[in-house]
Amino acid sequence: MRQQPALTNGVARRAAGREAELARARLMLAEAGGVLLIGPAGVGKTHLARTLADDQAEWVAATRAAATIPFGAFARYLTIRRSESGHHPESGRRSEEGRRSEEHPQPGTLPVLLLRELLDRLSGSSSTVVVDDAHLLDAGSAALVHDLSRSGVRLILTMRAGERVPDAIESLRRDRRTPPVELAALTADGVATLVTDLLGGPVDPATTAALYRLTSGNTLACVELVVSATEDGTLQRGAGSRWSWRDDQRRGGVTRVLADRLASVSAAEREILLMVALGEPVDADAITALSDSALIESMCERGWLHATPAGDQLSLPHPLYGEVLLEQATPVTVRRLRRALADRLTGERHLLQRVTLRLDASDDPGEPELLAAASDALARMDGVLAERLVTAAGGESPRHAELLAGALSAQKRHAEVETILGAATARHPDRLELISARVSNLVRGMCRDDSAITYLSSLVDSQVLGEPAASVVAVQLATLRREYRAAIQACADDPLLSEVDLAGPGGYAVYQLAGAYYQVGKVTESLALLRHHDRPGRPAEVLLSLRFGTIGSLLAAGDPDAAQDIVAGLVGWGHSAHWPAATCIGLAAAGAIHAYRGAYGEAAVSLRAASEAGEQSPAATRHWIACQLAMAEAALGRIDPAQAVLRTAAAIREGGSMPYVAAEERRARAFVFGCCGAGAQAAGELVPLFEEHLGFGAYAPAIEAALLLARVHDPVEAARLLEQVPALPFTYAVHAGYIRALAERSAPALLDVVESYKDLGATGLAAEAADAVERCPRTPRKVLSAAAFRRDRLLEAGPITVLPWWSASGPSPLTPREREIAALAADGLSNPEIAERLVLSVRTVENHLHRIYAKLGVTGRKGVREALHWM
Repeated sequence: MRQQPALTNGVARRAAGREAELARARLMLAEAGGVLLIGPAGVGKTHLARTLADDQAEWVAATRAAATIPFGAFARYLTIRRSESGHHPESGRRSEEGRRSEEHPQPGTLPVLLLRELLDRLSGSSSTVVVDDAHLLDAGSAALVHDLSRSGVRLILTMRAGERVPDAIESLRRDRRTPPVELAALTADGVATLVTDLLGGPVDPATTAALYRLTSGNTLACVELVVSATEDGTLQRGAGSRWSWRDDQRRGGVTRVLADRLASVSAAEREILLMVALGEPVDADAITALSDSALIESMCERGWLHATPAGDQLSLPHPLYGEVLLEQATPVTVRRLRRALADRLTGERHLLQRVTLRLDASDDPGEPELLAAASDALARMDGVLAERLVTAAGGESPRHAELLAGALSAQKRHAEVETILGAATARHPDRLELISARVSNLVRGMCRDDSAITYLSSLVDSQVLGEPAASVVAVQLATLRREYRAAIQACADDPLLSEVDLAGPGGYAVYQLAGAYYQVGKVTESLALLRHHDRPGRPAEVLLSLRFGTIGSLLAAGDPDAAQDIVAGLVGWGHSAHWPAATCIGLAAAGAIHAYRGAYGEAAVSLRAASEAGEQSPAATRHWIACQLAMAEAALGRIDPAQAVLRTAAAIREGGSMPYVAAEERRARAFVFGCCGAGAQAAGELVPLFEEHLGFGAYAPAIEAALLLARVHDPVEAARLLEQVPALPFTYAVHAGYIRALAERSAPALLDVVESYKDLGATGLAAEAADAVERCPRTPRKVLSAAAFRRDRLLEAGPITVLPWWSASGPSPLTPREREIAALAADGLSNPEIAERLVLSVRTVENHLHRIYAKLGVTGRKGVREALHWM
């Protein structure tokens, strides 16, 4: 079998733009021994498979032609090796008939011979097989791949989304032997990464934006376009070795093919296509009003135009057509059509498109419309366009400064944002939207909490602020100083900040106040505040912060299901809007929910993907993700990777002034120590951390520090520390109960904690509390059995990670079948009902029950119910 050659000639040598998917796929390979890369055509499945596989991997390419032949994908393996003399080494002891049988194997022996040949080739080398386009495998080849998975071979499969899959391949996916990693179109940032890698140097941002628009994030189209554009001179190196798009030197390549096809359309059709290109996707009614509706319908039928299912918008078959059309049209024609189209695009819905068309036609849309359009562009996460619109509007009003700062912030140009907002706040020191924007940029963009505190302190000292700006500034200053009770007191008259218009960057103040509520354990108040301000019309960045805060508050309230719903919305938002920040936050929050449930394997997958997607996220976000990932890795026993991630977190923190994030890092380090069995070192981190939280009035994280201390080292000391903290609701009340139950070594109290954690959806902690009963002295056998039973049932119900500090005791004395029957008996079912439910004989059920009674030390159903602590 041939080996997959290295990529050359302008093709990226690594999974550029696919770092998150690559990390997830590698983790799947390590844990499951296989992975299935699935996605539409052209998204880079084969290229990612090449990146995953080593140079010695065996490569099988399924084809439609080979799919009609039994074992067609493996046809070249049908040759049987001979000795150098041309005879089989054992030919002297075998009959001529046997040798002929091997040279021309019967169909029934093919799977065995092929499997033997493959395994022989893999012995002593990399045991990896890549199957490209696995959906095209014939049934026999698919079955052979299934058998390979049972032989310890690592499998990397690629498959096109939406295709029917052979049953054997579907079985691999269903059994999680090749868990799927889905590949969607690249985001704008992914295209920028890919193009930079392809060209081997920096690329002008406008060029990467154009390439993203032209290819819609399709990896194959992007590679082909870049290769073609470098060959025909469309892409050239400019000043500073930066690659840029040169429209005036377009010739040959992909564009020649499209230009030849466009030569066949009529003048009227070309004008329609050009208008669509100018506003793509464009309102169908506007195009119809400017041309012949019958001709438009004909063009849709012939594939020259694509309409939405509702028929309200039109687009070209591919964005590249638009580039060719614009290159061939005269400037006078383009300007006329831009104006005509802008006149037809009326109303707020078409504001951004209308203003951009007028600006491109060298008209002056007017300052109000330019600023309104810039705000619309920011809502769509298009910082480059927003900057252009604000710059065209001119002026030095607070609104100009706010929008320009937002546009530059979206492009990660935080130092420029500080310059603009510094000048604007000097001119308008009492404008809340400018104050909040500057604080947000200093803290989240530049990681300079100290500078933000200095600035806010100067405002308080100057006494230039009226209400409600003074209250908001007081909240922000107190929060940055970690004076959480002072932050809450500052808005005691308006705990929801309902009198403050936070439609602009001031939304960050809401997030800060919600954090203050959360720190002191006021979870209900935090949720009420966040939900009050999460409504349509808020800027995207504000909504993202509010929803991330809501997820954390919902977990504190013990409602992971509601938190998961928000996560799904964030990830979907990020994909649909091509906004990596939303994808990153969604994946990070998903990791936190998995960890809350005790599923650290799934948490690690989500957090690694979040880390890859969030390379451009604020430092505090990247630090938080790193800390969460370090704990997940340690929980899975991967101590070296956990410590490496902690070093990354420390490097992020040391890049700026962010003292508040250090607490999260210390808790993560203590968790890693606990997983190493270094309980004393964990305590050395946790006791001072508890006292620090207590000094700031941060009762919620103080309880979390005490809980971890109780779990990994000293529950008695943790209970003593807990006496200094007021009672808190929801999960914190259960945490406190768990600490006390561990300190008292009380089996009944621990079993109560099991039920409480289970009700909150914290199944990992519920199983851990059940496991801890083993360490309680003088515990009756039926109570020990009940605890082991409940622990094992929880472990069976989901992918809970067994942590290193759990007891070393064996599983429940009941077999899986006995646990099943015991549960049904405790639930009140009679022997015949159990027999019918499990398709057993009544005598078999009776025999199982007698063994259950003996193992649990009880005499009947009532004893089983009591022993299992059934609720």
